[in-house]
Amino acid sequence: MVTAESEFGPVLIEADAITKSFGGAVAVDNVSISVRAGEIYGLVGENGAGKSTLMRVLAGILSPDQGEVRVDGKPVQPGARAAISAGISLVHQELSLVPEMTVAENILLGSFPTKVGFTEYRKLRQIAADALAEIGVGVDLDERVGRLSVALRQFVEIARAVAKKPRILIFDEPTATLTPAETDYLLAMLRRLADGGMAIIYISHRIPEIFSTCSTVAILRDGKLVRSSSIDSLTPSQVVDQMVGRELGLDLATKRTATPGAVVLDAQGITAPKVNNVSVQVRSGEIVGLGGLVGAGRSELVRAIIGADDRTAGSVTLTHNGETITIGSYQSAVRNGVAYVPEERRIDGLALSMSVEDNIRLPNRKELSVAGFKVGSKTAQVAQLLADKVGLRPPEIRRDVGEYSGGNQQKVVLAKWLGRRPKFIVLDEPTRGVDVGAKAEIHRLVKEIADQGTAVLIVSSDLPELLELSDTIHVMRDGHVTGTLSKEEASEKSVMSLASGETIVRSS
Repeated sequence: MVTAESEFGPVLIEADAITKSFGGAVAVDNVSISVRAGEIYGLVGENGAGKSTLMRVLAGILSPDQGEVRVDGKPVQPGARAAISAGISLVHQELSLVPEMTVAENILLGSFPTKVGFTEYRKLRQIAADALAEIGVGVDLDERVGRLSVALRQFVEIARAVAKKPRILIFDEPTATLTPAETDYLLAMLRRLADGGMAIIYISHRIPEIFSTCSTVAILRDGKLVRSSSIDSLTPSQVVDQMVGRELGLDLATKRTATPGAVVLDAQGITAPKVNNVSVQVRSGEIVGLGGLVGAGRSELVRAIIGADDRTAGSVTLTHNGETITIGSYQSAVRNGVAYVPEERRIDGLALSMSVEDNIRLPNRKELSVAGFKVGSKTAQVAQLLADKVGLRPPEIRRDVGEYSGGNQQKVVLAKWLGRRPKFIVLDEPTRGVDVGAKAEIHRLVKEIADQGTAVLIVSSDLPELLELSDTIHVMRDGHVTGTLSKEEASEKSVMSLASGETIVRSS
């Protein structure tokens, strides 16, 4: 339950007339907000609206071109050290943990306690244990982070921020990789921290979370603050409309009637780590969804199908224009018309320090070269066409991908594969961390790809998304398919029943 405004303490942190530009693009334009002790302050906006840039300014990672940050009414000098000293800590959307280090070492990363030049490991473990206890999470301090689930890594990242003893804690899309139960736990944890007097700024694209947790919401659009008001004075539809500057209405759920053709992808008896004897077929023009809880084996299945990971048993064939090819490796899959949009776009899908143009060129080098040499004009023309097709904003193909928001980065991943005109495309969590407007655009793109005859296999933990896009849904649990649902049979209840083991329906 959201706390009444009268119960909050004094203003802890203020952003006063913050402006920040990158080159000629204004990311944050004269934005002012203030957050009080004990308050959970929601910040929403489309990808590219300036939310993460504003938060990085508050956390001292970026210096503002104009304006200042104040804590307790006193200016905070730019720089991460000054922000931490002032009590500001940021939990990034993209995890920044070191997989080969332990939980305790990651929580104190960059600030190991030392004595005469040597790390005090007993003290390090105690500080880490206290941080985990404060957020109510139990995990082995000596476990390597790389062996943890995505959810536990997220909580370790939060413990790392809490270990700095902040008074102001900023969360950037913390529930993007969590299950509903894990999300509920995290939101309850935020309320406990706020009840202890902490000021919390909460960025999320999940509007129900904002309404269940925050007392105030600020809406950014194109770098400007368009509204800041009590959550009680707004409805979810009003927030969405003001985020995108237009009424989305039925655009979020445009209807599609599928007319699948011949089988394109035929995967039989796939066995791999966390996958046990699973068979999947996808037809031309068909969207097949994989549902299930985190850890069910969905990502492992699609990676084994396309050869990105080894499989211990099973076969995969791709059929197009009457020709059938056996897929034995990822290289052969790509060479024969398979595209893959991975779950971790920043790690597996993009070269962040390269431009949009160069990222689009990577899987299309042969088509965009003559005698092995890059043809600049042709590459730029194709890249611009694809950037426009996916709705990249702004459509600046020579801009580094790392400077774009998460939703725009996902559009670049789609653009680079669309350039190959794939016969079969795998989309693993295609709209994770993506705002409502960009999600609608990506959904339309996926439907358009299928309507043009491409076979589509999609993994999504977002049940409304899975139900909207899929013509058929295979639900997985513990590496097995527990049931197959047609579009008419599928509902949130039926998918969750199969995913949780409440119901088992063997496909015929």
